[in-house]
Parts: sequence; C-alpha cells; structure tokens
Amino acid sequence: MKKTIMIMLMIIIVAVGIIWTFDYVSSDGDFTKWSHTTMGSEYYKDDKKFYLGYDFTWEGIGKPTLEKVEFIKKDGTIVAKDDDEFKIEPYIAKGRYIGAFDEEQVLAEGIQEDFMNIKNYQVDNDFHLILAVQYNGTTPENDINLLRITYKKFGVTQHRNIPFDDGVITDPMEN
Repeated sequence: MKKTIMIMLMIIIVAVGIIWTFDYVSSDGDFTKWSHTTMGSEYYKDDKKFYLGYDFTWEGIGKPTLEKVEFIKKDGTIVAKDDDEFKIEPYIAKGRYIGAFDEEQVLAEGIQEDFMNIKNYQVDNDFHLILAVQYNGTTPENDINLLRITYKKFGVTQHRNIPFDDGVITDPMEN
C-alpha cells in the first residue's frame, strides 16, 4: 500500500513539474517597441495612404508565429476593417526599415516588394512592422492607443499589448 502511494505521489510530482515547465516556457517572452512614427493629421487628405514603420524585438524562449495585429483606439474600440476613421493594414518588412512614406513614394521606390503578410510570420529577434494607414477622421482625439499582437508559441495562443501612447496621428495644434 505504501509503495503504491509513493509511486502515485511521484507520478503527480513529475506531471505537475512538466505542466509547470511547459506553461512557463510557452508564456515566457515579450515584444519591445524600439521606435515610433507618427504623421500629422494635415497630411491625411483625399484618402491618402501613408506607410509608418516601427521597430520591434522579441526577447524570450522560442520563436513565436504572428497570427494578427489589432489596433485599439483611445476609447477602447478595436479598429475594424470597415472603420470610418481608420483603415490600417499591417505588414512585416523583410529587410529595410522605413520611417514614414506616402504611397506614391513606396510604389516609386519598390518598397512594397519588401512587405510580407503578418499571418504566420515567424519572429526571430528583430522585425519591422509597417502600417499602411488611411485616416479619414477630422480630429485625432480617438487615435490608436494600443497595439495587440496575437501569436502562437509551442502551440499556445498568446496576446501582448504594446502601448502606442503617441498614436499614429500627430495633432498640429500640439506642436
């Protein structure tokens, strides 16, 4: 009887240890934003599209695979595909980092050829997030406040919120 209890106890201890280790390894790590780009609201006229670049680093165990990026406004709403104020398309730039370019400049220089879809992109330390932004609002009070990255690591879906305190629109009245 004592031998059976000892074996069961050892099995439970090993199982709990394995579960705790997997939980720790799958949730360890974080994204760090190293740069921030904004454009003045006065530039967003006539449905003009601008490409804004952001530098990120992944620090942690494993290589996460990006699933999606969501943008949350200051009022807490998520920017949807049919949003009246913002249209934002996220990309990953394979090689070069860009700050802020308008669509004509991106097309003229062939920069868009360097862009990849975010879905299923496997992060390996540093990456460059490019946002194609169209802003149709009149005032930038309800600018982007938070970026939510959804990713998978070791088969477990995770979320990380990255503050976007400066938003993507610069109000000319603030300068």
